[in-house]
Amino acid sequence: MEMSQLSKQLMELDKGEHRIIYTSNKRVKVTVTQTAKFSTHDYAVGLIIPDQPEFLPTHIRLLIDLYIKKESNPNGSKELFKALESTFDGKDPELYVNTLRQIEFAMSLDESEVNLFVAQLLMIEQDFNFGPNAEKKSKLEPPREYLMRFIRWIAAGDTQIDRIIFAAAGRKYPAPNKYAVPIIYE
Repeated sequence: MEMSQLSKQLMELDKGEHRIIYTSNKRVKVTVTQTAKFSTHDYAVGLIIPDQPEFLPTHIRLLIDLYIKKESNPNGSKELFKALESTFDGKDPELYVNTLRQIEFAMSLDESEVNLFVAQLLMIEQDFNFGPNAEKKSKLEPPREYLMRFIRWIAAGDTQIDRIIFAAAGRKYPAPNKYAVPIIYE
């Protein structure tokens, strides 16, 4: 679903409401649960892997998975990063599922399509929690750019993962300003 449509639906969730947003070919479910923790519309993103209890993945899991995908298949990861750019721009992640299913990664935590849907939900969550109606406002416009800059930093491959994760987890500093613009792939 396009970001604007999904955002509207997520804004209408009742407190505590749990919803499945996407189910992958491998039956992994991407979920949301309305929490109103950081803002009125805040929610937790969840993953249900078959035969395992639901857990709440963070942006760190996403970044690590993108990194190991890039390391295991640099050319294939370009398609994933292009799809993430389109998702950031508001496009429906579903448009890229079939293409991503054709790409094999020797190493991964989650399917690429799951990465897209989790990233979309984390981006919307940032817009809700740090947007114009939030208590804490982002200096970035849109607020989801905070996460996207880290994704681009991984895509660029010009530093060690340790530095990226330290910055993303510690929130001591954002990704460098040069990642405010999309990476152009040939």
